[in-house]
Amino acid sequence: MYANEIQSENNLDGFQAENKPEGKSLTAKVTTYLRWVGSVLIILSAISFMFQGHEEILPAYRYWIGLGLTLLLCGGGLVCAYLFHETKGARIFFGLGTAFLPVQVSQVAAMIYAYWHGSSALQPEYSWLQFMQVSPSVIAIDFMITGLLLFLVSYASYSILARKHFKTLIWASVIGNALLILPIRDATIVPLVIAALFIFLRKTEHFLHNDSSMRLAEGMAARALMSLPLWIMLGRSLLHPASFLLVIVVSAMLVVYCIYDVKRYTKSTTVIYITQWIGTFAAIAIWIAVLNEFTIIANDFLTGLLPIAIILFALSAKVEYHARLYRLIASIITVGLTFTAMLEQQAMAPIFSIGAGILLTVAGIKNREKLPFVIGNICVVGGLFFYAEYVINFYSNAPWISSIVLGLIVILLASYLENKENQIMAKSRSYIKELQGWN
Repeated sequence: MYANEIQSENNLDGFQAENKPEGKSLTAKVTTYLRWVGSVLIILSAISFMFQGHEEILPAYRYWIGLGLTLLLCGGGLVCAYLFHETKGARIFFGLGTAFLPVQVSQVAAMIYAYWHGSSALQPEYSWLQFMQVSPSVIAIDFMITGLLLFLVSYASYSILARKHFKTLIWASVIGNALLILPIRDATIVPLVIAALFIFLRKTEHFLHNDSSMRLAEGMAARALMSLPLWIMLGRSLLHPASFLLVIVVSAMLVVYCIYDVKRYTKSTTVIYITQWIGTFAAIAIWIAVLNEFTIIANDFLTGLLPIAIILFALSAKVEYHARLYRLIASIITVGLTFTAMLEQQAMAPIFSIGAGILLTVAGIKNREKLPFVIGNICVVGGLFFYAEYVINFYSNAPWISSIVLGLIVILLASYLENKENQIMAKSRSYIKELQGWN
């Protein structure tokens, strides 16, 4: 029997060994490296062509050269799919072709914008980004070809990369490219369009991320392709003079990505730590941009700096590291600003002090932290003491009434203390013990 058990265990070990997944073969590793090298060479070559400018080439010809590159990539995908019967290369070729399509769309958008606005059109300093003096007939042909290719190539690419969410990806791609082609460079409208597209794509991205199949390499590639129009639109807007609204939109996007979304995509403590500080400074930059735009607010010391404390308190509930430090800095800023404002006899200072003190106290109780709680109490007491001036003035105007009221209060307080002595002492000890156990 013992021998049979040994034999069965050996058979089980043999079965596990046969079914144990083997590593990649040498050929598979070589082909993977070759695909990476080929993809990088294609991307770098396309970028090199665009950045060199080629001033001797007319804008319309630059578009046709890019279009030829896109068609060449799609042709490579068809060769891999139908001649070699190999899907990995087909996915790479169609993915690169789909990635270059928003570039083609942006070039057509530049032609339409330059023709629409004529000499008043804003043009970047770089000649390779200028598409002036293109005839309307050429623009119309380029527009139709680009629209047709956008549908066909996107259809093929998203079908092979993520068939399950094909409709969602196509819909997001069409909306992004449609907004990209709008002949608008207005400093107010463009940031609003970017913000709207960012919200839409972020909602779609969260929906796709919840599907585990979309976290594979093909799914992640499809999600990245979906967002390309947004990044091209953002990069294009940075080529023109920056506006106050654009700074706010870009900073808000950084806050959302670095504070809220980064934890969905990585568990690396280093990445999360670095992006946390980037998001924090971006949030503060939003308020600084507001101050620079509206000088009336900047003249008020309390109104100018108190929102920074509010920002730090709001972020402390979302950050992974140094949440207590955020609340501590916010508490110190708050007490410093409120007491400075009261010393300067600002009208709303005591109300701000009492309100901020209540919020700090609640935050201290919620997070079981001593410093926000104590500083909150100090702010409340300071705000109440500010109104002591009115009590003193009332006493000086009617001392006999004030003395009677004060005497009644003192007698009632003495009676209350004598009646509730044990309860007050027990609650005080419990309060101090609870406070000592906080951070």
